[in-house]
Amino acid sequence: MNPDLIQRLERKIDQLLERKAALEEECRLLRTEKSQLLEEREGIGSELDRILAKLDHLDLGAS
Repeated sequence: MNPDLIQRLERKIDQLLERKAALEEECRLLRTEKSQLLEEREGIGSELDRILAKLDHLDLGAS
């Protein structure tokens, strides 16, 4: 087998491994961001529920 061909193949494999590592890191970061956004959304939902409960209480008191 041609040594140049083997070197090219090794370079391509190295590039693929580097790309795979970069994608895995990006995936890890995106999962972390997703988790943070879900927590934030849950907090906002809880706050909205609390505000809506206050408004419901006001509506009942006004009747």
